[in-house]
Amino acid sequence: MEEEQIIDVERRLVGRVPFKYHLNKNARTLESDSGFGKVGAKMDPKTGALMYEKYEDWIHKQKVFREEVKETNIRFSKDSQAIIDIRERVNGSLAFDGSVIDHSSKGVVTIFNRSDRDRLWDIDVGIRSEGSEAQLDFRNYTVKELEPTRKEGREYPIDLAEPSLAVEEIISTHPDHPESLVIIPGIQNPVRMQLGIKNLDTIPYKEVIVTKAVPQELKNIIFPDQATEDVMIEGGKLRWKINDLQPGAIRILRYEGEIDTKSPNSFPTGDVYIIATSEDLTTNIVVDSFEAMCRNMYMIEADETDEPGIWICRFVIENTSQFEVEVLRVEVKDPQSDEIYVQLEDPGIYIPPGDRWESREWTVPGRERPSFIKNMVLNVVPGIYLETKVDMQKDGGAFHPASLSFSKVYDRKKVEARRETLIQADIRIESTADADLEQLFIRDVVPPFMRPPQPSNIKVSRDGINLSDNVSFDLQPSDNDPMQEQQLYLRIDDLSKNGGPLRKGDRIDIAYETEVVRPEPGSTIGGGAEVDARPYLPGPMISGKDVAGIPSIVTVQTLRKFTVGKSVEQGKSAGEYAIQLLYRNRGNVKVLDMVLKDILPENFTPAGFSVEPVKDSSPEGFTILKWHIKEIQPGESLVIDYMIKGSGEYHPKDAQIFYNDTMD
Repeated sequence: MEEEQIIDVERRLVGRVPFKYHLNKNARTLESDSGFGKVGAKMDPKTGALMYEKYEDWIHKQKVFREEVKETNIRFSKDSQAIIDIRERVNGSLAFDGSVIDHSSKGVVTIFNRSDRDRLWDIDVGIRSEGSEAQLDFRNYTVKELEPTRKEGREYPIDLAEPSLAVEEIISTHPDHPESLVIIPGIQNPVRMQLGIKNLDTIPYKEVIVTKAVPQELKNIIFPDQATEDVMIEGGKLRWKINDLQPGAIRILRYEGEIDTKSPNSFPTGDVYIIATSEDLTTNIVVDSFEAMCRNMYMIEADETDEPGIWICRFVIENTSQFEVEVLRVEVKDPQSDEIYVQLEDPGIYIPPGDRWESREWTVPGRERPSFIKNMVLNVVPGIYLETKVDMQKDGGAFHPASLSFSKVYDRKKVEARRETLIQADIRIESTADADLEQLFIRDVVPPFMRPPQPSNIKVSRDGINLSDNVSFDLQPSDNDPMQEQQLYLRIDDLSKNGGPLRKGDRIDIAYETEVVRPEPGSTIGGGAEVDARPYLPGPMISGKDVAGIPSIVTVQTLRKFTVGKSVEQGKSAGEYAIQLLYRNRGNVKVLDMVLKDILPENFTPAGFSVEPVKDSSPEGFTILKWHIKEIQPGESLVIDYMIKGSGEYHPKDAQIFYNDTMD
């Protein structure tokens, strides 16, 4: 098992790009790190263990290797219009953290006749790859002919372990968090950003253009310590130009600004686009031969001297084409005697376009008109154009606003003085912005005259689902004395592991039942709350907004006084009685949810009501009339009239009334 873990670690190290730095506002340069190189591991022949080369050592070795393999006898000319054009393209897509999402590479070899009037023919290019990156399926590239301004090309795949550039971005929205994307709506959030680019290749890049979309919410942007950098912001985009990026070099761009937004919605930090150009190839491709023919003129110039029959002769080559040519072989001899006048093998003679070359002179005596056998071999000298272009995109992250609101309420507004009254307290917490929340801290004030709730009596739920395992409680001071103010602390941890982090619109409800204990008359009982949250992403603590205010309960000195009565009066007809019920509230508090009851005498039926009652039966078989009265204000009287008819007498013992009432 241990051996498998070691192997797994080694595999991860093999592919690691050695580029990681930390935000440091005081640093002016960034040294190359001591990470392991992208070439990975090599085997120790003695122990069999994997050994790793440092990136800087690998860069040096590869540069030396490139210089050695690219040595060739072929000469290239800037004046020639016969161009060997080799271009390689590296495309990459990076995640926000700089890791590689995808990348691809390819190359193309093009033979280009840039002349506007001369053609080329019998073209043969010898080309090879000293390495496995460029996967050429040809050793020679042949083209029968190329008319002026025409070209032909062949593509080849490139297998690179990783893109040529490493790009990293660090964003901090809070001084205590070196990497944070959390912002607080409604305030100015200072933002520090860094873009870091490292050349992982063995070739220099002469021009690197970095473009980044700048969010419109980012204002007051400055570039500290960037006086020498070619950087500007225009049209909502940052443009950073690096004129030279050598192998292994790292460049850092630092900039700062402020974000002030009231929106609770996330918005992008801005994608990064990089285009880098090099005048070399990322692969070890070598052009070691070039052959081509073009239009040219070669001739013998013979000048007769003052002495008849004596000739001064020269061999002349006129380059009438737009290509530079090389003289490979020249032989001029007498057709009769086979005497050789000019013989050159690989003389290293190059003739630019429109120019001419003359051999040394020789003398031919005693001829009326001399003749010669001429043998000449010319070759077009090519020009070469090499280019590697890197086109990369790095995904931008997003700024995440974080906010939450809460409310605390009691189910009663008033309680009676010097009595014990049960109350219900409810705290509702809601995430109101896009940043997910991982942890909640609640400080609930338990005011004097209120008994602290027991933890077992506190219910914490999330959108109706009870939470328990990740909730902790603490009461300070812990003596449960209801006559002093106490602090109830609740902490809800690891929300991401218990139903997921708290997202925008999600709610946490805290409810408990307790009691108010004999408050003094005229006192106000009020206990506020505070709620803080820690975001799921790295970032500052978020303070909740109290949207309900501090709840309060007024203590009322209750004076309960009432009058209740009933009158019975003989009606106009026999067996008819008029009945009146009276309830008068003479206290200083209103009476709520009162029920008046009266018994209908045996052998009597009701004949009309001023307020219709509810009829019910008693166990003894009597009919009970019930009136449900919602409230009676202090000083208010309630009168109910009704008639009954029947046989028999209505005795005084039947004139009774029952009532009950409850206090708010």
